[in-house]
Amino acid sequence: MNALWKLCRILLINLGLLLCLALVAEIVLHIIYRGGNPFLAPAKNELRVRDPHYTHGLKPNFNGFDAWGSNTVRIFTNSLGFRDAAVRDVPMATDRKRIVFIGDSFAESLGVPYEESFIGLFAQAFPAFDVLNAGVSSYAPSVYYEKLKYFLDAGLKFDEAVVYIDISDIQDEATLYSYDQNGVLQMGLFQTGSDECSPIPRPPLQRPEKQWWEKISYMDEFLGQMRYSAELGRAIGAAKLEDLSKSRAVYSRDYARASWTYSENSNCYGALGIEASIDKAKKQMDRLYELLSSRGIALSVGVYPWPQQLLYDVENSRQARIWREWCAGKCRRFFNHFPDFFEYKAQDPDFIRSLYFWGDFHFNGKGNALLAQGLIKNYE
Repeated sequence: MNALWKLCRILLINLGLLLCLALVAEIVLHIIYRGGNPFLAPAKNELRVRDPHYTHGLKPNFNGFDAWGSNTVRIFTNSLGFRDAAVRDVPMATDRKRIVFIGDSFAESLGVPYEESFIGLFAQAFPAFDVLNAGVSSYAPSVYYEKLKYFLDAGLKFDEAVVYIDISDIQDEATLYSYDQNGVLQMGLFQTGSDECSPIPRPPLQRPEKQWWEKISYMDEFLGQMRYSAELGRAIGAAKLEDLSKSRAVYSRDYARASWTYSENSNCYGALGIEASIDKAKKQMDRLYELLSSRGIALSVGVYPWPQQLLYDVENSRQARIWREWCAGKCRRFFNHFPDFFEYKAQDPDFIRSLYFWGDFHFNGKGNALLAQGLIKNYE
């Protein structure tokens, strides 16, 4: 009995010491980090950097990893800060035909290795070309113009620019990008005036209210967030299309970033509204066309559907019509990928899960391959 009592006493003392250490740690953390929980602060991203000329880009000569959702992939950038197959020095001029692609997160191909991205696949299909990928998440026509102008002024020589214009570019022009009094492009906070216009879709599993102990303990708050993240991942994986198509969910009809091509009722385009935002995007593309033409550089444009276009729009979407008409007399080529994706939809009832990361609107490896197939076929 004495031995058992001694063991219990040792366990109780150790438990008490552990609780005291945890309490001291909480007190120290609250003293040092008065502004919020340090465990939940956004992790510093070495890949993504600010830029004074075109708002943001990727760090040059980067060799590391980047995460998108549950996907973590190896990322390389070249000396220009463009995503590439490997770290390499890119000369300003080359005797090879050079093509510069630019777009937003779809061109950057988040969550997909470079060799499986549609631009990487294009580069493999045309090894005689020097293919550069200047695309970065959240770009829009204002950035396409400013970034290509910056590199042209810096002496970069290329023969053709291929701009992949995203569905979200219209809302980004409306709510993100503006010029300051000195004519410098600025990227502001995403503001649309309504919580219903949030660019983040409503998740299928809502975060529960914090328990009282999570409100006073940084460590308990962190553990609660980790539990929720794990449960959310399982909920998305188990969700059906109907679950992810409810109002303001990732595949819903009323998700504002995608709905402008088939609905005129969205008020999530700031003071400009949808029509003026489209006009702004076209005017920025006009500037890009004039810039490239003045230097003898060809311009091509490509468009592709989000899940919403395949679910609620038509093959001859407004997105395709706008940029086909804009391209007339300006573009060397117009790559319209809507027909290929609608054809795929007719053959595969689970086309969203097949072509896009489930619970997201970005292309997975198969979606990138389908995009690359059309690009390569129509470029040859």
